[in-house]
Amino acid sequence: MLRRWPAALILAMAIVATAQPTKGFATEAAWARLAQGGYTILLGYSRTPGGGEPLRPDLGDCESRKSLTDRGIQESRRIGMRFAARAVSINAIYAGEFCRAVETAELAFGRSNVETKAYLNSIVGGADPDEIPAELITAVEEFYGAGNLLMVTHPLLIKAIAGTTPRQGEAIIIAPGENPGDKPRVVNRLLLD
Repeated sequence: MLRRWPAALILAMAIVATAQPTKGFATEAAWARLAQGGYTILLGYSRTPGGGEPLRPDLGDCESRKSLTDRGIQESRRIGMRFAARAVSINAIYAGEFCRAVETAELAFGRSNVETKAYLNSIVGGADPDEIPAELITAVEEFYGAGNLLMVTHPLLIKAIAGTTPRQGEAIIIAPGENPGDKPRVVNRLLLD
């Protein structure tokens, strides 16, 4: 029995040594990447009441309806504080036209900094990579700067790009695809909440 113990210990140490980095390590690597600048950050809107928001002509009339839950409001503010605490430079902030996206961006990064973009609205057909708006691909390709570009959008659009639905409070860091017009590539994920 004593002979088996060292072999088991060596096997356990080998498994630990080859294990994937922890989420904390991955998040630290993502923050380091963002400190370099030049990336686009995709962030899903914060928690909303019920099943979302109906498609109405007054998409941007956020004063007349509540689009985020109290928890979603707190979550948005925490996201902004995380970026501020890390001193990550953000050159531009875009949000879809739905109130939930606009409100998330405004609470996190300030009302005057947010510009709405129709191409960040939900993909109606689902999370099909072929339905990624060409304007989004162009915006990612044409963004250059010492800071980063942040986009608040629908989780289905993020899924179309990343291949998986982001967790609540998770951002996806993307860069241009390999060739012009290609789907953006995911370079890292960032846990914010």
